[in-house]
Amino acid sequence: VCVLDTQNSKDILEKAAHMGGVIKIIELSSKYRGKPEVTISEALESFEGKFRYGLSVLWTQKNLKALLMETKKLLKEKGISTRFVNKNFSNLSSAQIIGEDLVERKTDFTLIVTWNVEYFGHTIWVQDIDAYSKRDYGKTRDMQVWMLPPKLAQIMIHISEWKNIYDPFCGLGTVLTESILMQNTVVYWSDISQENIEKTKENLNYTRKNFPNKVKTTETLVLDAKWISSSPFLKKSDAIVTEWYLGQVFQKYSVTEKKIAEEKQWLLEIYTKFFEGLSRANYSWIIVVCFPFWEIRGKYHYFDEIYDLQKKYSKNLPLLPSHQEIKHTRSWSLLYKRPDQVVGREIFKLKIKK
Repeated sequence: VCVLDTQNSKDILEKAAHMGGVIKIIELSSKYRGKPEVTISEALESFEGKFRYGLSVLWTQKNLKALLMETKKLLKEKGISTRFVNKNFSNLSSAQIIGEDLVERKTDFTLIVTWNVEYFGHTIWVQDIDAYSKRDYGKTRDMQVWMLPPKLAQIMIHISEWKNIYDPFCGLGTVLTESILMQNTVVYWSDISQENIEKTKENLNYTRKNFPNKVKTTETLVLDAKWISSSPFLKKSDAIVTEWYLGQVFQKYSVTEKKIAEEKQWLLEIYTKFFEGLSRANYSWIIVVCFPFWEIRGKYHYFDEIYDLQKKYSKNLPLLPSHQEIKHTRSWSLLYKRPDQVVGREIFKLKIKK
């Protein structure tokens, strides 16, 4: 949860579609006095027709079912016909909020309880899951290749703070696609696989034809990342944003500590050559990159050898400006993993040492 003290909601809403990790934006109520049911009923006294609403609670043990029932009762006493759309008395998903048109109706409410203050308000924006699906499933895909989630690509691009992106492990081009959709005008990419290069071209063409963009320059070449020092894009770009090859797509029933150790060994060769190449090329710009970590029976296994490699060639940078509070690991990294996956992503912001 991020609380902003600003009157400029228009600027925030214009950027919202490309903020990746943002699920919804809430306008806080200045009239809230500790009773969600009262605030909701007062806001809707002039509402005409059957009133559909939703209520979600964050960071609190308050009983959502009781709050919903109490709100419905209070509205009924005021003669307002109501129906809450929370299924099984659970917080609403983005799909439910969109499907019920709650943003347009201003009837999706959220209660946030922190240690010393409560916030309450209605949703003014929710992530467009249909738009994510359109560009994720409309493009060329390959189930044998790791596919970076578009939202995570957006987050990584924002962390880099730059616009001329170079992705030397382009895969299927997700980082480049999201950079273009964020109205960046230049993208560079390379990959060891000619097939991946061609698929990335197809996906960028799909993006340019189907979504608003301002792209002017796209350049590519086939290049083994071990020889990154020879890439002409190091001097043309102002940030590397990439998901390096994460290794095998393990299943829960097949992954073992021995297999992970073997995987680390050959991945480390690629990563070492890459770092050596950037150091040799005196690369001076920001690098935002994903490394793999693995889960076996509820325990995370980290790529410890990578930490030593980083210490030798680079320094870790904070993911956000130092005055911002953010939950990160002791290595200043951000972890991203879906519950059903064995392999997760550990994200770093780095700079090569001089």
